[in-house]
Amino acid sequence: MAIKTVLFDLGDTLWHFPKMPPPQEIRMETMGRIGGALAAWGVPLEGELRFLGREIRLGVEKADRAAYESDCVSPDFNAVVREIAAGMGLHISYEQAAQLWDAWNLGGLQLGRTMFDDAFPMLDWLRDHGVRIGCVTNRVFGGPRFDEELRELGLDRYFEAVAVSCDFGYMKPHPKIFEHVFDKMGVAPGETAMVGDSLRADVEAAQALGMVSIWRRLRKHDPPHEAEQVGEVPPQTSATRAQTGRALGDYADGEGVTPDFTIHALHEITGLPIFAR
Repeated sequence: MAIKTVLFDLGDTLWHFPKMPPPQEIRMETMGRIGGALAAWGVPLEGELRFLGREIRLGVEKADRAAYESDCVSPDFNAVVREIAAGMGLHISYEQAAQLWDAWNLGGLQLGRTMFDDAFPMLDWLRDHGVRIGCVTNRVFGGPRFDEELRELGLDRYFEAVAVSCDFGYMKPHPKIFEHVFDKMGVAPGETAMVGDSLRADVEAAQALGMVSIWRRLRKHDPPHEAEQVGEVPPQTSATRAQTGRALGDYADGEGVTPDFTIHALHEITGLPIFAR
């Protein structure tokens, strides 16, 4: 059966971060944003609170990892941030925690998020060949600001449906996040392919649901990609995963998983035999 719909992951699949700002610049910007949020509440950024950004990074990564390695129910990150703040003697409301979480997240555009060179030509090719396109992505930050970033990148004109784990409540590889997109688009798994860089979250999950799996395998010589969790540490380390959305792909990837197709560049998708010519 020819594939009529393709779902995409985002980080390290359609985009990457080849030119991150210097870590000190990121750290200062993060502290400035957090300090501004605290100042609005009459709280000075001093004492232990000077390390609030770091504690948010560590706490969010811990919660995200635990969820991914257990039931794949996405944490309530506003609640996580509120708990972290309380542990540092800062007692804030849930709404204030949401403001603090928003302040901590710089956003991918500010951090140099860049589409892979062949992403848009590939998406255009799919659309020109009548293939419908959607997105299923694991992220720790979503909402209206993320939707705006998709519009600024120009991806909104391709995606018929987008499922973001932190907004939907389940993260890949949980079947519910995929089924949500199937329902929104009115498509069947057997006519759908999933493209992503994670063997567990993308490939194994797709195969379990009867989709065709396309593994976007990154080569060793490719530059560093996902710039996540960069608030307090250099982006080259394994802890640099969450500022731009996701902290999960490297946690526990699938072992013994064989993709239906493996690509190293997005333009290779257009040559796969699963699309009707």
